[in-house]
Amino acid sequence: MSRKKTKEDQESRAYSWALLATLILLVSLIAQTPSRVLAHFLPPAAKPMVLSWGGTVWSGQVNWQYHNLQGQSRWRLDPSAWLRLSLGVKWELLTSGSSISGRASTGFGKWSVSKVQGSLSGNDLKGIMPNWDIPGGSPLSIKSLELLRKGQSWQGSAARLEWQGGNMQYQMEGQKQAMALPPVALEMRGQEGRLQLELSEQAGGAALATFVLNGDMLESRLRQRLLMYAAGYRGVAEPDAFVVTASQPLSGL
Repeated sequence: MSRKKTKEDQESRAYSWALLATLILLVSLIAQTPSRVLAHFLPPAAKPMVLSWGGTVWSGQVNWQYHNLQGQSRWRLDPSAWLRLSLGVKWELLTSGSSISGRASTGFGKWSVSKVQGSLSGNDLKGIMPNWDIPGGSPLSIKSLELLRKGQSWQGSAARLEWQGGNMQYQMEGQKQAMALPPVALEMRGQEGRLQLELSEQAGGAALATFVLNGDMLESRLRQRLLMYAAGYRGVAEPDAFVVTASQPLSGL
């Protein structure tokens, strides 16, 4: 009996060592694989944006261009995500005027971004949303951002973004609208599977608008208080009343 148990223990240890050796070999291969192999896994629409690759799959960077906006994305694999049976990275996005960093992971039909902080310059915002006219000197500050997407549902999501305001033009239902905003805050949260965004004034927290992201559609509900900042607006209603409701695809922004 003791000989049988000893043999089983030896086989178990041999299996453990073989598994460990396989993992070490796998990590070593990933650490030495050039980052450019990742180009094969990019969506077709993203491939033309890539200018050059550097580093390895484990730790690397890619230079890119989107419209007139150029920047660099850096990453490093996050081994702690493996404990959750997920693929995770620590990432950083850099342009001449912006710096944002955080973590991202994916696995088993879900993906998440977490611990996101940084700022996006007004000029870079223009590059991302060419249909909007945004003051170049007003950066968007990301105080915190945690997003979790599971299947078609937003779960456990929360964020706070701040913008210093100014004169701007935006597009709604195909029409240009002009507005001079005070400093504002945008808070996000996952609710009933959808992502809800609340826009408010930084000073006092007065509510301005509610946005609901459902799939690829964005529903906008604008309050009287917000429209009072619009050029030429003459509406009469209670400041908290929703006076405009619209729905449009994200691609139309």
